[in-house]
Amino acid sequence: MRPRKVSIVLPTHNGMPLFSRVLDGILAQRCSFPFELYCVDTASADGTWEELERRNVRRKRIAKSEFDHGRTRNQAISETDGDVIVCMVQDATPADEHWLEALVSAYDAIDDVAGAYSRQVPYPDCSPFLKHRLERWAAGRTERQIQRLAPGESLAQLEPMQRLFRCAFDDVASSMRREVWRRFPLPSRRFGEDVAWAKSVIEAGLALVFEPRSTVIHSHDDGAWAEAKRIYLDHANLHDLFGVLTVPTFADARRNSRAQFGVYRAQVDALDLPPRERDAQLRFARRLAYGETFAQWLGARSVRKGPPRGIFRWIEHLVTGK
Repeated sequence: MRPRKVSIVLPTHNGMPLFSRVLDGILAQRCSFPFELYCVDTASADGTWEELERRNVRRKRIAKSEFDHGRTRNQAISETDGDVIVCMVQDATPADEHWLEALVSAYDAIDDVAGAYSRQVPYPDCSPFLKHRLERWAAGRTERQIQRLAPGESLAQLEPMQRLFRCAFDDVASSMRREVWRRFPLPSRRFGEDVAWAKSVIEAGLALVFEPRSTVIHSHDDGAWAEAKRIYLDHANLHDLFGVLTVPTFADARRNSRAQFGVYRAQVDALDLPPRERDAQLRFARRLAYGETFAQWLGARSVRKGPPRGIFRWIEHLVTGK
């Protein structure tokens, strides 16, 4: 059923200059329904707040101490009135002017759809390693998927990775019915509020749709340390929600790091780069391979073993700042 109105909710924090292009893409959408944009800015100091003012976008400003991935979005949603809610991030650029229409089309033919999410393709300057990873994530697929439990099936019956892919959802660019959000608001979490919400609605017998005709351009190239921090939080979350455990032990982390570096080295060799650039890529690939693998082990360990102590408490502080 076509929505009467769509509300786009977008948290911001020091997003310039890319955020200006994101706004261009959102405001240029051609839809068969009206839509509004509402932004919650967390103490930006780079012109993001002023850009929102210049574009006459509805906005609210909060302090850093107030931000929470789920709670902040819920507060923003409560300030809007669309019957379909779209959640975005400030560095995801709509690939074309039909991104929003295609995303909302997921609700046309299936009555029990709780939410839908867009395909993500990387920016042209994304590193080959991160590009490869994004293409393997659920939001990198090219075929439409409907995710739900079969009659009589439960998540507990599935293997951990099956649970994850059944509940895959990504509010880089996603949507939900307002009536479902009222039943299942986004949970307050330090990371992964989107898949935690998806787990709730899947367990309630509702469906999710991955709609690849709706595409955004999104990727991160923030360095190996930033990627390791993100993966640490991600795997703590995935183990907590689904029991995902990709790297059980320290020995596995060492072995898998070497293997992953071998994969990345082959990717670098396939690029046929000049020697100096090849060496730089290999240095980055080594840091990335070891950082991401040990982050998977440490992130899940932080949940499995209870509150971290000693050196693990220090690592937790480095990653989270708490």
